[in-house]
Amino acid sequence: MVRKAGCAIAGALMLMAAGCAHGTAPAAPEAARLDAVMQALPLASSSPAPADAMHNAAVVVEDPAQKLYYAKGVGPAREGGTAAITAHDQFPIASVTKTMTATVILQLAEEGKLGPEGIETTLGSLGVLAPAVLDRLMTFEGRSYGAGLTIRQLLAHQSGMRDVFMDDAKLTSEQSQGQAAPESFGGVLLGVLGTHRKCLETPGCDIATLATGKTWAPWDPSRPDDPQAGILNFYLSYNGGATNGLFAPGQGYHYSDTGYIILGLVIEKLTGATLHEAYRKRLFDPLGLKHTYLEYATKPATTPYEGNAADFYIGDFAGRTGRFNISFDWAGGGVVSTADELNRFIRALGEGRLFKKKETLALMTSPQWRQMRGDIAVERGLGVSRLTTPDGISYFGHTGFWGAIMLYEPGTGISLGGTLNQVGHNPAIWAIDLLRAARPRAAAAN
Repeated sequence: MVRKAGCAIAGALMLMAAGCAHGTAPAAPEAARLDAVMQALPLASSSPAPADAMHNAAVVVEDPAQKLYYAKGVGPAREGGTAAITAHDQFPIASVTKTMTATVILQLAEEGKLGPEGIETTLGSLGVLAPAVLDRLMTFEGRSYGAGLTIRQLLAHQSGMRDVFMDDAKLTSEQSQGQAAPESFGGVLLGVLGTHRKCLETPGCDIATLATGKTWAPWDPSRPDDPQAGILNFYLSYNGGATNGLFAPGQGYHYSDTGYIILGLVIEKLTGATLHEAYRKRLFDPLGLKHTYLEYATKPATTPYEGNAADFYIGDFAGRTGRFNISFDWAGGGVVSTADELNRFIRALGEGRLFKKKETLALMTSPQWRQMRGDIAVERGLGVSRLTTPDGISYFGHTGFWGAIMLYEPGTGISLGGTLNQVGHNPAIWAIDLLRAARPRAAAAN
């Protein structure tokens, strides 16, 4: 159900940094502009509550050049609670995780772990999935393409594979008016949500027996034909599977979490570690992200990193309070973070501190596919998107299904991490309004 939407360090020292000290609070004019954007959000706590109500939101905006650090939360952190959400409360970042997964893959490419072909390496050469599984993984016009899919195609959503969360074998989400197709994983979850809510109110009802309450594995190779064994298993086998591709690899663009689940398996294969271990060693620990972790991971255990968890919402349904299990996201969207730490991560990425070579960041942010979303140009890179407004201002980063977002503006070095914690609200417009409010007045006038 994932959708669509620092300090300068070099070489080995890059991975020793734990982040930089925050700047000072914004001066009164900047604070007023930023506050105005936050106060304009349609909160459910308003009276009367607006039709498009959201329940809470949190953000951090930072600009070291102005010594600006703005942190703000609005609305209660948890359903039925009175404590307001803060920039240090945790929330699921959903597809923002893809940027982290892509960063690790590109680090492995820099290290030669993908072999001489780098990101042009094929799945068939990596031994991540058995040949029989690769033969079934993606077919188009009667031909199997699984073994020949490249890492670049998976990173750039150009594999031709359907999205396990939003597409089924018959319909894509676009053909379903932007909703999850009925037999997609997301469609199945939404179909069970009413039963889940009723179970919460029924003594003795076991949530864990429902698709919305169980902890999902990303892939169980011992039961490839059992759709209940894991997410990739579901993609391969549920009602015959949804492996009929949409186009030949490299010949189009279609957002696919399926590819990022496979990239998570690639990381585990090449590092010999769990995905959570790889994130911690390469990203979270070096950057001092002490409240960021891969949810439901067991190695390492997540307990040391858990803190105040805010509710995320599907309509009026509170996910945390309602015990909605989101283990299915994994490498495509399973990380939990805070507004402050998301901001810290995107700053490190934007400043080039997560790669050994500046060319790697350039490769990551280079457009692989371009499309218009309203009047904003969206250029898809490798695990990131670049958003360009009609007046030519560009940002890169990622959004997440539950309303999370992180953006970095290369032109000014202003960054943002935050969430609206609500399905159905586009966080990009909100985030761009905040970034504009934070820009120096001379720059904002251009």
